[in-house]
Amino acid sequence: MRKLILAVCMFLLSATMAWALPDVGSVVAQRGDTEIHRDNDTLKARVKDRIQLRDIIETQKKSRTKMLFIDESILTLGAESRASIEEFVYSKEGRGSSVFNLIDGYMRTVVGRNNFEVHTPSLVAAARGTVFVTTVGVLDGRPFTTITVLEGTVEVTSSDPSVEGMVVVHAGQSVTVFLGEPFPASAGPAPELVAGGVVHETDDETTTYIVPPMDQAPEQLTGWTRAPVDQPPVQQQECCYEEN
Repeated sequence: MRKLILAVCMFLLSATMAWALPDVGSVVAQRGDTEIHRDNDTLKARVKDRIQLRDIIETQKKSRTKMLFIDESILTLGAESRASIEEFVYSKEGRGSSVFNLIDGYMRTVVGRNNFEVHTPSLVAAARGTVFVTTVGVLDGRPFTTITVLEGTVEVTSSDPSVEGMVVVHAGQSVTVFLGEPFPASAGPAPELVAGGVVHETDDETTTYIVPPMDQAPEQLTGWTRAPVDQPPVQQQECCYEEN
């Protein structure tokens, strides 16, 4: 009987492990309080904690979290930000792909080996081998996303499949896309002060402060706020993982 019970327990353990979502990265730096929402659990993030597919990472006030992924991408979330890992395909034999949803706040991205996308309520940003900052918020009830590129280029399209067109954002440029409004024709220069502010927001060595979207005059954007906490990701992706 004991052997039978042991065999059943081993089978159940094996089945649970087989269905567990894989680890795709880890926390490498942490300041303040950050939560990892996984299934029905909420975990307090600590350095060396593993990040899994479908995790939602949420930073609190005056907090920042830096994560390193297995394709060598580095993501840093600013204070009061939420992001989820929606797709991650990685193969040592070739280039994979990864998709992240930035639901609210700031995220600085250093793209690694994978083809990389950030989805927000208003846009999709695709990049390879570049460094850029994504900002999500609400201005006068209008959800917006701003992409500021520090190195390389980022291709920006609308989150609405019916909206055609693409904007290529080069280093030193930014573009802001409002949900449900006409798609911008081109990117513009990122004002030095504002672009620097976003870098500071996600930099572990500097003081956090809030800045407006990057491609419009600050006087036009006073009063913008964070996105609602229940703002859903723009698009759910199937998750997958490979390792050769």
